[in-house]
Amino acid sequence: MTSPADQITAVVLAGGKNSRFEGVDKAFVPVHGVPMIERILGILGDIFENIIVVTNSSRKYQSMGNLGFASDIYKNAGPLGGIHAAMKKSATPFIFVFSCDMPYLDKNIIKSQIAFFRKLQNTDALIPRMNSNIEPLHAIYRSALAGRLAEFLELSSDYSIRAFLKKTEVAYYYLPCTSREIKAFSNINTAADIPGPANSSLKASGP
Repeated sequence: MTSPADQITAVVLAGGKNSRFEGVDKAFVPVHGVPMIERILGILGDIFENIIVVTNSSRKYQSMGNLGFASDIYKNAGPLGGIHAAMKKSATPFIFVFSCDMPYLDKNIIKSQIAFFRKLQNTDALIPRMNSNIEPLHAIYRSALAGRLAEFLELSSDYSIRAFLKKTEVAYYYLPCTSREIKAFSNINTAADIPGPANSSLKASGP
């Protein structure tokens, strides 16, 4: 029996420079006592058979289960570089991309987004949207976009995901702007975003 996610590989982008965390690997910063990457992989592991972590330090993740790894082919291209690397690595026709700094992912939202995507035809990407805000790092992309994305990265001076999306067939997954959705899409961008007492030992958080 196939699952709704059988043709989709989950992708976690974990290759950022972490400049707002003084160089500490953001993926391993604890939220409520659990490193963000462990929280995220625990959620995704209940939904997806295949998970790829995009990172230049795969050894840090070797003890975290049966994961695939990819590293940027196009360096210093931001999230688009990671998305391209995942597209090239994926053995499935689609990838569902997540940022490593979203510790409150909601299983039901993810499953509903997949179910909605399966009803679409000829769509290159499905991007969640709340009011005028979009979340391209909680989005489904067609793996076959890799060639088009490579050309974009080679020719463009604007590496924003929004700029690339203008060259694709995009559908939007409209969501209500409630506290549930806002929490699910929340990012931990700085130490100040970590709930609870300030973490004074961030530098010791990573492996």
